[in-house]
Amino acid sequence: MKHLIITGASGNLGRELIQFFDFEPYDKVYLVGKKDKFDTKLFDDKKFQLFTDVDFTNENSVDELFQIIKTSKEDYIFIIHLVGGYQGGKFLWEFTVQDLQKMIEKNLITSFLVSKYILLRAKDISGGSIIFISAKLSLDYNSQRSTYAISKNALNFLVKVIEKEAQNFNFTANAIAPYLIMTNENKKWVKEEDIKNFTTPEQIAKMIGSIFDNFQNFNGNIITTNDKF
Repeated sequence: MKHLIITGASGNLGRELIQFFDFEPYDKVYLVGKKDKFDTKLFDDKKFQLFTDVDFTNENSVDELFQIIKTSKEDYIFIIHLVGGYQGGKFLWEFTVQDLQKMIEKNLITSFLVSKYILLRAKDISGGSIIFISAKLSLDYNSQRSTYAISKNALNFLVKVIEKEAQNFNFTANAIAPYLIMTNENKKWVKEEDIKNFTTPEQIAKMIGSIFDNFQNFNGNIITTNDKF
């Protein structure tokens, strides 16, 4: 049986990504988010299950989520981790320690906890994979986004850690690092003539699907896209 978990599924990216993602290969799909943000018709399909009130910055909350999801030795688990946050518009000296802590919590701590609890499970299943959303800024820095870029760069290293430490579990990790994902929310502030230059949720969905289809061959990659201002 193939299980798919999407965290942050009710966020701006999550809601659009699930419109384009191919769920056919998966037997069970767990969407983690706020129920009132989803199209209720989605849950007419019995393969879908919704989890609400999961705090990915709280270890006990993440542990409880993975305890609920039952698996057997023959199963595979795939995770799309979309929980995260953004800050920008200031120079490094204008940010506070609290600003940095917030970005570390949203972009690294949440990713660390999900990784910890899936890897605790990984030795008891047949394998799987996790995809994170990083940022091109973490590799090719553009001024006035330091706290965000630092947290995403730490996320990139987490991917490398999983690559090395989970290699005996048939479990892989990768991250997609766009400059900007052109969600409907981001379209509100980007110039119309620039919209075509950026990665779309549909493209992200198809990239993730392709990576999961070939998960044993993709591991430890920070995959950048060609979008740019």
